[in-house]
Amino acid sequence: MEFLPFIVIIVLFYFLLIRPQQKRAKQARELQLNLAPGDKVMLTAGLFGTVTEVEESTTNIKVEVADGVVVQVVRQAVAQKVTEAPADEIDEDTDADNDEDNELEAKADETPADGENVIVDLDKKD
Repeated sequence: MEFLPFIVIIVLFYFLLIRPQQKRAKQARELQLNLAPGDKVMLTAGLFGTVTEVEESTTNIKVEVADGVVVQVVRQAVAQKVTEAPADEIDEDTDADNDEDNELEAKADETPADGENVIVDLDKKD
């Protein structure tokens, strides 16, 4: 009877911590093994790119992160596949808000014709 609380704690730890972590690790392994050219991915470093080549003999893949910029990474660097939302799901109200924001930014960039430009020399010590 005195070991019962310890057994209950161990069982709780297993079902609340260990088992979910094992499931996540298994899903990550399956994702990394099933990568194919053309898949859009996010790397663990936060870079987004498209898989261009999968080397079967090694654990390396090549990911294009910008036009003409291809990096070679290990499969374990892939955090998740990225899916893009369809363009027709964009809310029209959001477009109107963006137009207003763009107008405000354009006004903020304008300098008045009678405005005086001030040059500050940061290297100068007073």
